[in-house]
Amino acid sequence: MDDFLSANWAERYKDMWNRNETLVSGLKGFSALIEYGWEDGSRPSAFLEVQDGRAVGTAYGSAPRKPDFVMKASPENWQRLRDGSLSGRAALLTKKLKFQGSMITAMKYMGPFEQSIALLGKA
Repeated sequence: MDDFLSANWAERYKDMWNRNETLVSGLKGFSALIEYGWEDGSRPSAFLEVQDGRAVGTAYGSAPRKPDFVMKASPENWQRLRDGSLSGRAALLTKKLKFQGSMITAMKYMGPFEQSIALLGKA
């Protein structure tokens, strides 16, 4: 699966996140450490630090602190999220995307969440 969820991917994703002004402004007031990982734990996770809607840092392999949100999926479901054949909302509701964190916060920011998922395959 190319370098998806690698350190290089995380940096590209951070840059794309910050270039998407609709995403950044839609997450104004949102700050969190987000983990993107593999459902079976077979490979290290990538981490994105968000402060006031802007992606400010990445990590790979180990988190700088306990993540606020964790999203994990199988390689097949990550691929479907990346190519757009599975939406973030549908993945959450069908548990194809394993999610840990405040569901209330996730629902509040569902529009920007969908945009961030759409960026996964572009990074």
